[in-house]
Amino acid sequence: MVFSSHDTLEPGDIALLRRVLEEVCDDKSIPLDHPDAQEIARDLVNWFLFGIKDPLELRKMLDPLPI
Repeated sequence: MVFSSHDTLEPGDIALLRRVLEEVCDDKSIPLDHPDAQEIARDLVNWFLFGIKDPLELRKMLDPLPI
């Protein structure tokens, strides 16, 4: 999933995304330098650029869908 955007990330945006990334990785016991963390970070940025700015909503977007 990749969303195209001409938006830029401000320092506050990056701080918010970093905080959410750290929380998600901590919950899942994933080190920040692991490839899974990189994938999560990429998804977070994509969802953010898509328009989801709320940290709780961003976390929900990373949860797998129930089967």
